[in-house]
Amino acid sequence: MPGEQDSSDRATAPSHDALALFEIDGMPRAVVCQDAALKRAPVEILACAPVSPGKVILIFAGDVAAVEESIAAVETLVGSRRLDHLYLPGVHPAVLTALRGARVARDGAALGIFELATVAASLEAADTAVKNAAVRIGRLHAASGFGGKGYFTVTGNQSDVEAAIAAVIAVAGDRLLDRELIPAPHDELDAAVFRRPWPLDPAGS
Repeated sequence: MPGEQDSSDRATAPSHDALALFEIDGMPRAVVCQDAALKRAPVEILACAPVSPGKVILIFAGDVAAVEESIAAVETLVGSRRLDHLYLPGVHPAVLTALRGARVARDGAALGIFELATVAASLEAADTAVKNAAVRIGRLHAASGFGGKGYFTVTGNQSDVEAAIAAVIAVAGDRLLDRELIPAPHDELDAAVFRRPWPLDPAGS
């Protein structure tokens, strides 16, 4: 069925019903907003980190009521520092799993690749893809080392990947910067396509 993940994905996916994202100008304000979100309701912080180009991503998840309460708390503090935001009630578990860094093996299936203008657009597009087609999210990358943009991949039968592409085009509009479909990727592509032999942060090497 559309968006179904394999059993290992379902076993490790967080059981959250909603997700919120804020792109914030400045780490101090982002930390204050994170504190407010945690104090207002029982949400889980999935990310609070600086990303390029000079903004901070705050992402949290929980049940719908808790996330809405925490959004309200953040909104009272973030003010003009809010650069972008997203609220996804009914978020697909695969999106949360991918946000946690999980990778899904392609196993010879077709590959769809998407590049979007913002992290918020990327999460919304990934959620749309798995809800509207029988594909799996291969990987999801948000902003770091990518000029604030996001990309993700999906894998599945060619017709299902084509359906996912159509759904993403419809929801993302001009926020979708590029997309490609590889019907039969080379066996070695998975190991090489996102290879980077140097650390993202040279100071951390």
